[in-house]
Amino acid sequence: MRRGVVVLCILLCAGCGRQEVKRDVVAHAGDRVIDAKELSRSYSLHPEWKRGETAAGSYLTQLHALLAQKIYAQEAERLGLDRDSLMQGYLGFLMHKEMIKGLYRRQVTDKVRVSEAEQRRIYEWSKKKVDFEYLFTRDSAQCVASAKELAARGLDGLPIRSDSSLLTGRREGVTVGSIAPEIEEALFTAGLNDVRGPIRVRDGFMALRVTGGVQEKFLSGNELTLQRQKLDKILRERKADSLGSLYVYGMMKDKDLRMKGPVFWRVAEYFERRVKEAHIDPMKMQSVNVTTDEIRGLEGDLKFMGDAVVATHREGTLTVRGLLTELAMMPGSLRPRVRTPQNLKDAIAFIVRNQYLLQEAEREALDRDPDVMEEYGLQRDETLAAAYYDRRRVEVAVTPEEVEAFRKHSPVSEEQVFFKFNMTALARNAKADSILSAELPALIARYGASVDTARVRSMTPSPDAPLHEDPIRVYVREIFM
Repeated sequence: MRRGVVVLCILLCAGCGRQEVKRDVVAHAGDRVIDAKELSRSYSLHPEWKRGETAAGSYLTQLHALLAQKIYAQEAERLGLDRDSLMQGYLGFLMHKEMIKGLYRRQVTDKVRVSEAEQRRIYEWSKKKVDFEYLFTRDSAQCVASAKELAARGLDGLPIRSDSSLLTGRREGVTVGSIAPEIEEALFTAGLNDVRGPIRVRDGFMALRVTGGVQEKFLSGNELTLQRQKLDKILRERKADSLGSLYVYGMMKDKDLRMKGPVFWRVAEYFERRVKEAHIDPMKMQSVNVTTDEIRGLEGDLKFMGDAVVATHREGTLTVRGLLTELAMMPGSLRPRVRTPQNLKDAIAFIVRNQYLLQEAEREALDRDPDVMEEYGLQRDETLAAAYYDRRRVEVAVTPEEVEAFRKHSPVSEEQVFFKFNMTALARNAKADSILSAELPALIARYGASVDTARVRSMTPSPDAPLHEDPIRVYVREIFM
């Protein structure tokens, strides 16, 4: 949660008297414990520190923000926000999501093996930047014929077709990891002017012709060792994708998922009418395919057929009400596309698939897995802290005079190039931040907080060195489809 900088009045100490329940504990806040791993993650992904602080001071600034989050999460629990039915559904989804991700790690990621030969091969490819021409078609015979013409006359010599059955193009400076894995071996093992293809790719076939490129020098025998982690990650992710697809296919192949025609098409009409285009953020990282307001509208639209079955599978059914409930419980950025009938069909398959994956995760007791519980705990605290802030914010009233005073001193202009800021909302946020900051010492006294400053200082090699750069904002998109 980021709601302005909150200054904590806490006891700074070299050590803590409580029993440590995590490794590398750096702080306690009530019954919560923060370790160095969580602090480092927050420091990189949600920086609160600024240029001009010392290295150790920046970590303490970040730790103070984390401590505030833990305190607010516990206050949210005291107020019963975690017992609200909507919040329980949302937290339940977070837990189920982490259990399924834990299942994926156990059944897929942990089984991936990468050989020395594979690492060396991709290392050699990583020293190349390749320019090439390509053609794509859905027809294999057409690809064979067009590949021969590409070899004889080049891309510019290909005959122009009146239809769109043949797509062509050029790429320059292509590196490992920047193109489809299916064509990498052909591309990075081909010589100048070599033509490769047909190559089977998603939705069709490709042929390519190498037109140029550069080969970087192999600097030393140690370079492979230095690059091993990066190259190993590329290889593991590719193998995991393939194994993951096989695992899900094996689980779902006999589940007999079927759409109930009349109900499905009736529901699809309402979705197509109600759901607008995706709401895309400027970084294109947290796009929302269907908003909470749109789901609420659909709940009203489809109330009359809530018990109707929209899909069946081997072990049960999915009702219209169940479909909307599942979508509502997901964070906005993790909701699937549902605007078109095909989108909706894929979304239903996604929901049913996750129900079976969750059953398997429960069978393997992943609800008690330490890694799953740790990750869920972090997200739960973040969610409850945000809920506490939102509750306090809606209780704050601002007068026209306060809004005008905020406008005069605001660091941002109300009129932007493509939009207009809501100064009343910004003034309310600022006032809420001020109130929460003033109330925080009393909450700290209620729950208790302590920081191991010596451990925090040891997290950076030069704790007293000043920072000359502002933090780089990192945008993380969680993929759960």
